[in-house]
Amino acid sequence: MDILEMTDLEIYELGTKKLTEQMGRPYATQFLQKCKPRDYDYTAERHKWIADDPDILTMAKQIQEEKTLQAKEESVKAERISAWRCGLLELTDIEIYELGFKVLADNLGAYGLLRFVTQHFKNLNADQHINQL
Repeated sequence: MDILEMTDLEIYELGTKKLTEQMGRPYATQFLQKCKPRDYDYTAERHKWIADDPDILTMAKQIQEEKTLQAKEESVKAERISAWRCGLLELTDIEIYELGFKVLADNLGAYGLLRFVTQHFKNLNADQHINQL
C-alpha cells in the first residue's frame, strides 16, 4: 500500500476501514460525523495572545508546567483507552475525536491523513451524507 499512488477516494475508503476495524462501527461513525471544519479566526486569536505575552522566564516556567501536565494527561488517556478496549467504559466525544485521528495518522501517515480529511470535507461540502461504514 503506497499512499502516494492511491487516489483520494481509495485513501478515504482505507481510512474508514481502519477506523471501523480499530474503533468499531459506532465510534467510527461518530468520529466521522464530528470531524468537520470549523469557523475559526486564528489571526484574531493570535493578536490577543501576542498582546498578553509574558516575559521569557515566565514563558519557560509555563512550558515546563505544561510538559508535566501533558505527561499526566497522556497517562490518563492511555488508561481510559485501555479500559474502553476491555469494555469497561464509554469514550467521551473528545476521546473519540483524538482516537480517530490517531488511528488515521498511524495507518495513513501524515500525507494520507491530510488527503483523508480533505476528501471527507469535500463530501461534507457537497451535502453528501456519510456513507454507512
